[in-house]
Amino acid sequence: MAWREGDLDLAGVRIHYFRRGRGRPLVLAHGRSDNGECWTRLVETLEEECDCIAYDARFHGLSDAPPNGPPGGGDDLLGVVHALGLERPAVLGHSMGARSIMAAAAARPAPFSCAILEDPPLRMPAAGPGQPTPRFEMPDYTSMTAAQIEAQGRAMSPGWHPDEFGPWARSKKQFRPPAVAGLLPPGDWRDEIARMAIPTLLIYGGNRERFGLVGDEVAAEARRLCPGLETLKLDEAGHNVRREAFSEFVAAVREFLARHR
Repeated sequence: MAWREGDLDLAGVRIHYFRRGRGRPLVLAHGRSDNGECWTRLVETLEEECDCIAYDARFHGLSDAPPNGPPGGGDDLLGVVHALGLERPAVLGHSMGARSIMAAAAARPAPFSCAILEDPPLRMPAAGPGQPTPRFEMPDYTSMTAAQIEAQGRAMSPGWHPDEFGPWARSKKQFRPPAVAGLLPPGDWRDEIARMAIPTLLIYGGNRERFGLVGDEVAAEARRLCPGLETLKLDEAGHNVRREAFSEFVAAVREFLARHR
């Protein structure tokens, strides 16, 4: 199958989306500086069982970047579900997109059947004495071509599948961050996760050198706040869990979706 593309008008902001597959609806919310096309490899695996909708968050991809506008976050996710008339879709989000899901499901859980969170930015793991937590500083891609960005990505992440790098590099050239406001929802993640009244799976990586944002302490706190929350740690992966532990990630997603219709 090939992507079908379209645009939605959400309160005057154009949101671009990609869609392919058949079956139950699955909405995909990407991370900061990625775009909807970055889900392509995962969607190629799931398209025979899921109607996959991957949208470009505002300031990303082919969506609008409204001047001085706030991040769309959970409101845009809810807007996509409503505008496309989706019936209780599952939602899967990475990083910033996972926080958008948390904000949306905390405010209005009814539109969703279940949620999968891939390493959301809850907080950096606490560092032990003499063991500073690695932090990733995003390079300045503005003066680089997509080919140069792709080459740099291959050097930084040699374990990724080759098909990941084209969409990833193109997304960096399309990213137009707001000058002032941040891109994360303003709410407290602890409050959000405590109010997620839908089945939720948190997937995170155990490789601290690959800049994972969720550690064991945070996962335990999330389970305490949301007793129904399931967590899965994939030791070889960091922040980009699906790109660094693809087979295990896909298996976990399929198993979770099969249990929560």
